[in-house]
Amino acid sequence: MTEYNEEEPHYLLDSNIVSEIIKPEPDFNVIKKIAEHNSDCAICSPVWQELLFGLYRMPEGHNKNYLEKFIKEDLHENFKIKSFTEKAADIQATLRSKLEKVGKPTQKEDSMIASIALANHMVLVTRNTKHFTAIKEVSDLQVENWFE
Repeated sequence: MTEYNEEEPHYLLDSNIVSEIIKPEPDFNVIKKIAEHNSDCAICSPVWQELLFGLYRMPEGHNKNYLEKFIKEDLHENFKIKSFTEKAADIQATLRSKLEKVGKPTQKEDSMIASIALANHMVLVTRNTKHFTAIKEVSDLQVENWFE
């Protein structure tokens, strides 16, 4: 059984969950779950990078300014950002090695996100559960889909 520290966030949100917050018509279940578990949620540095990359690719204008303020102020203020640490790097290397041996190599970013969740004893929340199926087969990764 994984140990859980009450003071640390329990859920690691993937970018497809976080981006739901800023949609004009977000999924009700996702918003409800984020509101329910707000102080218990975090994002990780690869997800932070994905959000910023999406922002920086946008054309200049009102929408980009609004989104930049939202991401850099609201999101950054409300969610801790978990880093890719040495422990996570070791876990990722192990995962990728195991998956390669069983003929199921995985996307580097997905294994990075999963390894951060594992290193911090967190549940990964994503809409793309299939991306993490193979990782779950060779690790203790817990995944939830708040769209369901």
